[in-house]
Amino acid sequence: MKIVNLNKFKMKSFILVSILLVSGCASIKLVGDYDERIDTGVTELQKSMEAHLLAIEENAASYESTKSFYEQAKVETSSLRIRADATERNSITVKMLDKLANNIRRLEQAHKEEGGIQPFEVPIFRGGFNSQFTAILTFELAKKRGDTVDQAKASEKPTPVPVIKNQP
Repeated sequence: MKIVNLNKFKMKSFILVSILLVSGCASIKLVGDYDERIDTGVTELQKSMEAHLLAIEENAASYESTKSFYEQAKVETSSLRIRADATERNSITVKMLDKLANNIRRLEQAHKEEGGIQPFEVPIFRGGFNSQFTAILTFELAKKRGDTVDQAKASEKPTPVPVIKNQP
């Protein structure tokens, strides 16, 4: 009788060890894979945004003279969002792109209003957009490395924007 119980014990032990070994090899993926096109697209959009903000800051560019920027930025964010949405487990990137698109619409609305955006206001907009671009790129690059997002960096305040005195 003891032989039967010993064999059952060995069999149960073998099954348990096998399950533990197999489960230890499995990896759980909580976010989508790195996408070079999203990385490149967001980087290009940031460059375009910076050129746009410089035009307002240095040349007091009107809404009408920069209308094509807003059209192109909406197309780019929409395209990036669709690409991100087509990838499994990519809802965080999709949400970040949605917020970016919403803020581009807000910038456009502010630029359309009478008086538009004043050059002294540009650093405020630049800081907000650079924070968004940094967050999206940091997350995308973390996916490339297979890292988790550095919580210390993610919760860090953005790089300070210089204060301009003599603002109206």
